[in-house]
Amino acid sequence: MDWMISMKRRQLLQQACLPALWPLGGGLPLLAGAQTQSPTPDPTKLIRIVVPFAPGGSNDIVGRALAQQLGARTKRNFVVENKAGAGGSVGSEWVARAEPDGTHLLLISSTFTMNPAIMKLRYDPQQSFTPVAMLGLGPSVIAVPASAPWKTIQELVEDSKRQPQSITFGSAGTASFQHFAIELFMQKTGARFNIAHYKGGVPALIDLAAGHIQVSLGSLIQMQSFLKAGKIRLLAVAGHKRVEQIAHVPTLHEAGYNLEANNWWGLLAPTGTSPAWIEQLHQDVNAVLSSAEMKQRLANEGAETSPMTRAEFAKLMSDDMQRWSQIARATGIRAD
Repeated sequence: MDWMISMKRRQLLQQACLPALWPLGGGLPLLAGAQTQSPTPDPTKLIRIVVPFAPGGSNDIVGRALAQQLGARTKRNFVVENKAGAGGSVGSEWVARAEPDGTHLLLISSTFTMNPAIMKLRYDPQQSFTPVAMLGLGPSVIAVPASAPWKTIQELVEDSKRQPQSITFGSAGTASFQHFAIELFMQKTGARFNIAHYKGGVPALIDLAAGHIQVSLGSLIQMQSFLKAGKIRLLAVAGHKRVEQIAHVPTLHEAGYNLEANNWWGLLAPTGTSPAWIEQLHQDVNAVLSSAEMKQRLANEGAETSPMTRAEFAKLMSDDMQRWSQIARATGIRAD
């Protein structure tokens, strides 16, 4: 009997450890089945990595690369299933309500931490999921037309202060990642821009290259064709360090502005999934991230692999949720 009691205590400690680092969110109840612990899935079963966006985007590309690499490493069948809608919340809800038997995973990006601030969700982004692994991170870059007078980000900020609302900053849409990032940028720098919302990042960049708007923010991969054509110029990297492909472009930190606007990708499982299986997945994912092929896949998206402990990943998500919630309250951002 003593060994049974000891084993049960270890299981309880495993379950209690991570939620202490993954604090409660909106107070929603745990979903049905979330308190049952599933076994390691049968090796013959499909393991679905749900991408809550349409095929073809960065989330889909990262998800398919991960599925391929995990399948090769573990000899299991990993498949990607796209469940798009409502800024990623449709697919997220589907995984939150799935049986926690180890066969359902959710690939998320930074948008996951913004949604609680702008819409009513039918799941709790913290209580309904358990962090599995951080995958990669890609800093945003800030660009202006090649013909623009500003040579540094400081010049742009100071000009916007002298002439508030005279400089138009293009966004990928209301409540988009770019919208949040622009509002954060203005809050931290004191800049005052007029924000123009487009239906996606590419239309905003087309207008930027044509000079119809004066500044925009996005991923390096989005900017590449315009850069190569000499249509736009980069003023700053909104990450913690310079990017190798554009090593001449300084970070916002170097310019004296204490902020970052990074897009990132990670993997979650429904709460109640076996801790042993989650830990095994965590180790397998981190091994995959060290491979040259996975590093190249993310580099193609203007990003880099960024392995973390599960506790570090949980803290990143929690910190981002608090930051974007504060921005939404201060600015009144709401989903369309």
